[in-house]
Parts: sequence; structure tokens; C-alpha cells
Amino acid sequence: MSYKKLVGITIPTRKRITLLKECLDSINTKTTDKSLVEILVKVDTDDQETIDFLSSYKSEVDLKFFITDRKNGYGSLHEHYNFLTASSEAEFIFGFNDDVEMITEGWEQQLIPHQGKNFILGVHLERIKNGITSPIFPGYNAHPIISSDVFKHMEALSYHPMIDDWWERVLQPIREQGFDLVKWVDITLLFKRPDGVETDSAADATFLESRQHINWNHHNSPELHTYTNKFIEYINSNPNKFI
Repeated sequence: MSYKKLVGITIPTRKRITLLKECLDSINTKTTDKSLVEILVKVDTDDQETIDFLSSYKSEVDLKFFITDRKNGYGSLHEHYNFLTASSEAEFIFGFNDDVEMITEGWEQQLIPHQGKNFILGVHLERIKNGITSPIFPGYNAHPIISSDVFKHMEALSYHPMIDDWWERVLQPIREQGFDLVKWVDITLLFKRPDGVETDSAADATFLESRQHINWNHHNSPELHTYTNKFIEYINSNPNKFI
């Protein structure tokens, strides 16, 4: 399939304009070849402030925003990421937060050698906490860059790649079969606790809200095994894309 872009950055957001602006500004500033990238933002129907901001924001990188129902808020993030992924015209999907900044200059160039391949590309994540910037343990693949072909074969995600350790749970049984599908690229993001919160996520209102709607015992759920099996099926059918 021919894709119009190299990578689509997917960002659900709600009423955090200051953080969102810093996020979008960093993507525009650090992207060298802006023709390779698209940004897809999801905003809630009742968030007029953010709608107005996005309507007037001048982005050098192609930016599309979609106004949809809030549903269960933070607990529906996986649905919003699925929607944005389906709306993308890019070969790779980059799951993003509205409270992270792109640090690496020319980050998109590092994806070019991986075109036509379906590895999960892991990025490095640093966090500001209590005024101190420190790396987050790199084994936690919190913001993966994933081939659109993989998404299409798996049909949809039950939990989006940044909730808990979803991808780690999917990939573990695959590793046990001898497939190591994660390749790390030299891309660094800076994650800032939202709205000035500098404690662990348990103190974050959105974190607490999510607990009302998400089954956090999903690690051994039947659907997780279904997606893992779909991935293994895809690997076996497309071995040339994992060389």
C-alpha cells in the first residue's frame, strides 16, 4: 500500500491548551522534513476552548483535528486512539500525549530506515518530577511507533499502547517464541506531569477517573491473547517485514 505520510502523530486532548501548544510547537520545531509528518488531534465536543485554539493554530506540519464525543473521558482513550489511527494516512503511527515534548531534532529521519518493516519502534522517555528531569526505565515502551499494517491486521486495540504496559504484555509471549520485535530508535520525549501535578499518577484526577471505566485486570484477558495470536499470525505470514 502507498502511504501519503511517513508517520502520523495521534494526540487525544482535553482542556490543556498550554500543554498542547508546547507539544505541538515542539513537533513543529524538531521536525526537519515536515512533509513526512501529520498530526491528528482528537478534541471533545464540549471543549470549545481547545476547538478555538486548534482552529487558529498555525502548524507547518499537516494538522487535522477531529471533534467527537467525550464518551468515558480518560477511560475511552483507547477508542480515541483507534479512531485517530484509522484516520491516518501514514505508514507509522506514533502514539503521543498532549503533555510530552519532542526533544530530538530531525526525529522523523530515524524512521526512514524502517520503512516496509513492522517492528515496534521504542522511544526514550524522560520525565520532569519535582523539578528534576530523569529518564524513565527504557524497558517500558510507553510511546511506541507502530506500523499501520500491524494495526490493520490486529483490527483495533482494546487498550491503547500508553495505558499501563499493554504492548509489553502482548510482546512477552511473542518473545518467548523467539521473536524480539522491539527496536529502539534514538528519539527522546520529555514527559511533564499534567496541570502542574508533580506526584505519582495516583494523584492525577484523570488517572483516578480512568479507574472507573477500565478493567485494569486486562493482562490475562481473552482479548489480549487474541491480539497476541493475531500478531503471531501476522509475523508468520509476513516474515520479510521482520528482518
